[in-house]
Amino acid sequence: MCLTEVAITTHLQEVGAGTGRNLGYYPGDSTVNKIVLTDTSDKMLERAKEKLNFMSTKERERYEVVTADAGNLQTFEDNSFDTIVDSFGLCSFDDPVKVLIELQRVCKPDGKILLLEHGRSKTYLGLSGYLDKHAERHAKNWGCCWNRDIDQIVEDAGLELVKKDCWHFGTTYYIICRPKSK
Repeated sequence: MCLTEVAITTHLQEVGAGTGRNLGYYPGDSTVNKIVLTDTSDKMLERAKEKLNFMSTKERERYEVVTADAGNLQTFEDNSFDTIVDSFGLCSFDDPVKVLIELQRVCKPDGKILLLEHGRSKTYLGLSGYLDKHAERHAKNWGCCWNRDIDQIVEDAGLELVKKDCWHFGTTYYIICRPKSK
């Protein structure tokens, strides 16, 4: 994910942070004061904490690790974050629209929600047919619904689309969006 979009943020949240796979991508300078990693899995977050231990004390102090469900972030007040990051999470959440609505709640009105996701292709229908044919088995084995309609999920959540890029025959999405205007 291109995390240059977080360059002017002071308070960032990553949902579905898992084992901390994105830790090396956050700017190392002082443009991001606080990074809150959230996930429902304590075991995965333990791995993220292990990775944080390899950072300098100063760098590590920017991070907070919190067990939290992306669809129910009661721990956080409205308008808490300048930027929210989700990478490859919408395929795993039971209700991805509910998650995006909740992310809007905790994102500041002028903030950004950055999504790096995979889903159905709008340009290669044969590829989407393959994804559909094997979706149930893939979800059972990996917990990933790889054929979700990412555009529709973002629209149903009411997010304001700022930018969208697609790669890998239209199955990988990089989306920058904002909370819907009140």
